[in-house]
Amino acid sequence: CGNIGKDLVRLLEPFECKIIVYDIQEYTEFYKKYNIITMNLEELIRESDIVTLHVPLNDTTRNILDRERLALMKKGSFLINTARGGLIDEDALKEMLKNGHLSGAALDVLSIEPPEDMELLNLPNVIVTPHIGGSTEEAILAMGRAAIRGLDCAKRVREVVPFYLR
Repeated sequence: CGNIGKDLVRLLEPFECKIIVYDIQEYTEFYKKYNIITMNLEELIRESDIVTLHVPLNDTTRNILDRERLALMKKGSFLINTARGGLIDEDALKEMLKNGHLSGAALDVLSIEPPEDMELLNLPNVIVTPHIGGSTEEAILAMGRAAIRGLDCAKRVREVVPFYLR
């Protein structure tokens, strides 16, 4: 429930969804404001109809959804990964999509890019899109504006903080 997870919560607010989160950090006020339920990862996986990933790829998150955790997901549930490739055991995901344990998956990142597993990509219950959301005109403008705000903030700090305190 970091920055992107919080954005998703705000987007889902009009739908009055039950939202469950797992995070290594606690955002108590945010959780309270949006009636969010916190659980450990395994409980969240068992409870959720839709699981979305919003984490970086590092040693603690690589294959965070391995075969065992994917098997915990509700029969008929959906998985969405727009975060990073390498978070999901894609072979296990493919099996669970083929045997009907999972109803579908939406992926815009994969462990190997460009993708090599055409069987996974061609499953009827998989949607694969390119991970280029940050390349839209709106995203590029937003990043530019954020950079400018950062420069403006740094300039104001230099104006009010004496050199010897910087």
